[in-house]
Amino acid sequence: MLAAISCGLGATYLIRAALVDVGGFTVGSQTAIRQFRRLAGKGSFWAGGALLFVLLFVSLDLYGSEDLSKVVPLYSLSYVIVALIGQLFLDERVTLQRWIAIMIIVTGVLVLLWS
Repeated sequence: MLAAISCGLGATYLIRAALVDVGGFTVGSQTAIRQFRRLAGKGSFWAGGALLFVLLFVSLDLYGSEDLSKVVPLYSLSYVIVALIGQLFLDERVTLQRWIAIMIIVTGVLVLLWS
């Protein structure tokens, strides 16, 4: 489970960093093709994609060997780390209201796991 969360977090960070470097990506916009070409030139984009691929295989193993009612909620624990990564490394502003919502989600996951 930790491997899956780590791969997902790493992929999220790398792809987000690549998107910031190229100025974003908007599906259906007139600049989408140009944006995607610039994105495709970023190593962090491809590294993030590779981690997503690893995440897929780790998830397949988890989905086949564990109860989904435990596996899926555990993925949501990554919200805390994603918020920290966003705030510390990507200059995103995580408000108090978001932190409270994240803590509610984590509390819900813990209740599910203990039931």
